Formats: sequence, structure tokens, C-alpha cells
Amino acid sequence: DSCFGYMATGLGEGTGIYQADKFKWIGGKGIDPYRFADLLNGAGLPGVEFIPEYQGQAGGVRLKITDYHRFNPAKTGIYALAYAKSLNNFPVPKSGETIVMFDKIMGTDKIGRALEQGLSPQEIEALYAPALAKFKEERQRYLLYGPISAGNGEIQIFVNDHRVYFDVPPYLDENNRLLVPFRAIAEAMGAGVHWQPDTKQVSVVGRGRIILLTVGSNLALVNGETRVMDTTPIIKDGRTLIPVRFVGEFLQGVVHWDQAQRLVDIKF
Repeated sequence: DSCFGYMATGLGEGTGIYQADKFKWIGGKGIDPYRFADLLNGAGLPGVEFIPEYQGQAGGVRLKITDYHRFNPAKTGIYALAYAKSLNNFPVPKSGETIVMFDKIMGTDKIGRALEQGLSPQEIEALYAPALAKFKEERQRYLLYGPISAGNGEIQIFVNDHRVYFDVPPYLDENNRLLVPFRAIAEAMGAGVHWQPDTKQVSVVGRGRIILLTVGSNLALVNGETRVMDTTPIIKDGRTLIPVRFVGEFLQGVVHWDQAQRLVDIKF
């Protein structure tokens, strides 16, 4: 977490807004931690939550990174500084004959000038967005593996807003149905999983349900009642993959599959 948190918490050199606990906390004197957390949590920053916390007399927030792939440390750090500026009006270091460390860390004096003007984090982001877009375009020729199109990117699965990771990736079968490694999804939903190699069956017990699935069969038993699925569980790379929609629904969850974004959201 420290590696990810550095740019999110360590950009405030000379401002009085500082990091603590190995780049997992950011704050300063005169900061209301609850207001600070409300502002940051309301900003829609991806992959991170902010927990209000005092460090001595300084108020701040602890970062709880929930998705390391979506988390944007640099953007988070700029938002944190802008909101902190609005709360305690810290003095912004200015370069003169020598360049102050704040500008060296930022690589420019533009962020400092924007903070001095009292710009919102969204306004600051809009200032550097064109240059960032140009850089992303120019770097394409140097990417080893090239850009990943939205239709071919990895499939992400969230259970109650927490991402589930797999050692075997989710898989779209020939019927365009999404199959996922069974155990990870079921356990994320609080169910127990048992694999029966002799019969190639998977049983799940949890949330008041007993489910029995058989590899290669589109029939499932749910509390003794037969249900028909529109695809079958398979074995891929040593893992049993099953239709994510049926697992979520069998375990009384609500499943949403956004094919354009390649994202599954399960709530229970």
C-alpha cells in the first residue's frame, strides 16, 4: 500500500499537509477529518475509500485502497491537496531564484499556482487533462503490448463493491455467457464450496441454500429443486467455471453484467 499511497499522500512538501503511517494517511493541522473524508469520498475517485482519522492534533484521512487497478494515486493526491487547501488555506510554496521542493515533486509550478487561485480539484484536473491526453496518445507507439480495446480487456467482478480476483480469468463461452471460477465468487458471497472429483460436481452451502452443479450438465439442484441453465459449468486450467448469473441468483444475489465495460456487479 505504501508504494501506491506515495503520490496520493506525499505531494504536499512545504504545505503543512503531510503523510503518515508509511503513506497511508494524509492530513494536517486545521483539517476537519470528517469534512475532509466527505469531500474525498464524494469526489468519485476510483478504487479508494477515505476514513476520517486524527494523528495527534492533525486531522486527516486514512486511505483504504479497494481496487489497485482502478486507483489513480496522482489524481487522488491532487484532489487531496485541493480539498485540504479549501479547509485550512495552507500557504503554497513558491519558487523564486531557486525551485522549491513542492514544484520539484510536481514537476511544474502550475499545480501550486492553481492551488493559490483556489481552484477546485476538478478545475485543476481540467487544466492538465489536454496535456495528459496528448501524452497518452504519443506513448501508444512505445507500449510493448499495445492498447487494450474495451471489447477485449479483462473482466472485472465486484461483490458488494469489493473486487474479486482470480488465478484463472473469467471466460465468455460460445453462447456469450460469462463463466467464472466458482470458488472465489461463492466464498466472496459467504458460501462454502466443495468439489467432488469422482462425479465432477460442485456443491455450495450458504445463505440458506444448498446448490449442486455438475460439469458438462445444464441442470442444477437448488435445495433439491431442479433448475435449468442456458449453459454448462466447465473445467478450464484446472478450475471449475460456472455461469456467474446463476450462482449469484441461486445464492439470492442481484447480478448485473455490463458487457460494454466488461464488469460484473453482484449485490447481496
